[in-house]
Amino acid sequence: MITFGKLRRSLAPAVRRVFECCPPIRVIAVKLLAFIQKTTFTRCGCQFELPKGDFGVTLELDSTGEYEPLTTATILEYLKEGSVFVDIGAHVGLFSVPAMKWVGDLGRVIAFEPHPDNFALLLKNVEANGATEGISVENAAVSNCNEPLTLYTSAFNTGDHQVYPTSGRKGIDIQCVSLDSYFGKSERVDVIKMDVQGAEGAAFEGMRRVLQENPKIVVIWELSPSQLEAFGTTAEAVLDFLQSLGFSSTIIDDVTGLKEQVTDAELLNRCPHDSYINVLSSRHA
Repeated sequence: MITFGKLRRSLAPAVRRVFECCPPIRVIAVKLLAFIQKTTFTRCGCQFELPKGDFGVTLELDSTGEYEPLTTATILEYLKEGSVFVDIGAHVGLFSVPAMKWVGDLGRVIAFEPHPDNFALLLKNVEANGATEGISVENAAVSNCNEPLTLYTSAFNTGDHQVYPTSGRKGIDIQCVSLDSYFGKSERVDVIKMDVQGAEGAAFEGMRRVLQENPKIVVIWELSPSQLEAFGTTAEAVLDFLQSLGFSSTIIDDVTGLKEQVTDAELLNRCPHDSYINVLSSRHA
């Protein structure tokens, strides 16, 4: 797992550039992977179907048998009976489906996924695990507005669709929603998981009230400085925003198994600029 994670973190940016600049290589690689790749998995006691020919989540699960184990354990640590869990960029439900067991009958799960193919698999996985009660599945992206937007899709990584233009990518129309408009005033939210490929800054802006009204809320999110810059912001700006609301940062490194509270400067120093690392933002780390 550690070797695979290190390779993926270091090679992913280069692979992305090669595949996006050389369509013939990408097509051959995706077809070959689709032929040999397993796409049904058991995770956290739940059954999942994943996309074929996928160089993201499916490749990691097929190669290691796990997916972000430390992040998963961290989410489970914070979710209790009756908790409210929000999964932003839910993909096919690897976190939101097992979260239904973790929050119990008194809890609530809200899963946001904008891409239609991912959304269809998300619904399928929810239904296959009998988790239809207590979960809301929304075919939308989370941002700082409630308007249509263009999603630029990856042809080889179903978890790498982006809301900023990248050369060679096709765009599809999606709907955006802000958490401040989705949740009513003083409505409780306990845990947010967010992985939105560089759109985190806008999503955080659109949940300012939710973050302010829930003093014990925690957010587990993926930090990728280069993707934030491509969207038009910076990692420093996002961390400053969170700090202004009283949040501190803890690294959740699924590659090394390290979980450590750090300053923002330390976090930026240790996060690869062109890659990513998961972060726990809380007021009581």
